[in-house]
Amino acid sequence: MEDLKKFLWLVLFFPIVSVNALDLEVEILNRKSKQSVIRCGIFVSQEGFPSDEKKAVMRVLGVESNQQKTICNFKGLQGKLYAVSVLEDINANGKMETTFVGFPKEPWGVSNDAPMHPFGPPTFEEAGFLLKSNLNIRIKLNQ
Repeated sequence: MEDLKKFLWLVLFFPIVSVNALDLEVEILNRKSKQSVIRCGIFVSQEGFPSDEKKAVMRVLGVESNQQKTICNFKGLQGKLYAVSVLEDINANGKMETTFVGFPKEPWGVSNDAPMHPFGPPTFEEAGFLLKSNLNIRIKLNQ
């Protein structure tokens, strides 16, 4: 009887979870080198955005699709406000190279193609978008 209860609970629970889980596909434009590593992070707040990928709720590496596009796929997301940050890690060292004053030396981009400010990166609010259903977006890397 206990096994039947577990089975019924699983059957009833998993369809609800799968209906609420959303996917985001991010196509990366302006890639500089096919040998680089594309690092994508998705954030739910300004904390860490856009450069501290440890604060991202999910991180993925970009992959080449069968159409020779570079894609980052985020799966199983909830419907809420997100912002995506992308780094083309040219030297594959796992971090963004910057000048002595902190300007990026490697290509980067964020959702909504929000631009960099004279004294800092775009804000979460500028790059933010509401994920309500499965979505495909494009991010153009700044070079």
